[in-house]
Amino acid sequence: MASAVTYEMVEQICNDLTAAAGDSPTYLKVHEKLGKGSTRVVSAHIRQWRESRAGSTALARDPLFGEWPEALQLKARSLFDALLVVSSEAASASAETLRAEFLLKEEALKRQADDAANDRAAALDTLRSERATTARLSAELESQQEAAAAQRTMIADLLGQRELHIAQCAGLEQRLESLRDEHARHVSDLGFQAAAERDRLLTEIRAEQDRSAGEREHLMRQTDQLRQDHAAAVNELRQRVGVLDANLSSQRSKTAEAEGRASELAALKRQLETEAATMTAQLTELQAELARLRAQQLASATTIGNQETQMARLELQLQFEAQRARTAEAHTQALMLMRAASPLPEPAPGPQEGDATLG
Repeated sequence: MASAVTYEMVEQICNDLTAAAGDSPTYLKVHEKLGKGSTRVVSAHIRQWRESRAGSTALARDPLFGEWPEALQLKARSLFDALLVVSSEAASASAETLRAEFLLKEEALKRQADDAANDRAAALDTLRSERATTARLSAELESQQEAAAAQRTMIADLLGQRELHIAQCAGLEQRLESLRDEHARHVSDLGFQAAAERDRLLTEIRAEQDRSAGEREHLMRQTDQLRQDHAAAVNELRQRVGVLDANLSSQRSKTAEAEGRASELAALKRQLETEAATMTAQLTELQAELARLRAQQLASATTIGNQETQMARLELQLQFEAQRARTAEAHTQALMLMRAASPLPEPAPGPQEGDATLG
């Protein structure tokens, strides 16, 4: 449609507008009459018409030009119109060249804008990926922190159990020491009792033996007298021998009883020694359990140290990813600023130029 608008059509409308209302034609008025035509083409024809009209007016006002022959005036007007056409074509060619350059610049700027948009999209994708990675690392860090908290809770429980076991071991050790002291006191008391009972029995036996020996000596001294009264003395001696035999049997029973009590004391001593050995074995087991708990505590402390090291490494990686995200965001902002600061193509001549010319 723009190529169908010719200079003659614009010139006719401009002449009609000037002749009818005496107004200077503008792009809007000419375009309204034509009903077609681009801003660039119509404005160029209006400019050519104004230059031609200005030249014709200048020639008409020149006093020397009025003295020329009519044929020479027509020839001059024809040459002047041809010159105007040539200058208009040159201006149009220059405008076309500028327009082509503007189009090339516009295409270059569009390519730069597309590249910037692609870079921004890539940067946004990278930023989203890094944010996703950051979120994943944050989730892993929270999981590690929760695991570490669980480990700390378990270690606190183990430490509580360890303190409880230590307290139990201390109580058992005190009880064992008390049992040992009580056993020692009991064994000592039994030993003292047995020794005292043995000494008492030996004293009684010696006293009985001494008494028996005295009686026998007395009997031997009285043997001569007993022989005189043989019958009565024999009966008396038999009675005394019976009494002595009874006393000796009693002493033998007492001795057997003392030996039985000594055997019971020995059995009780062996039982107490067996109980002491059992308690010693229990103490050994408790000490082994305590050593195992200490080894488990050491292993838990090593595990916590490893987890804390891993948490520190994850925190460093998280800081690095956050720095990368900030760098990508800064790069994106720089690209957007560059795009905003890029020079825009100059607009084509429009109604404003006509208004400016009119003013």
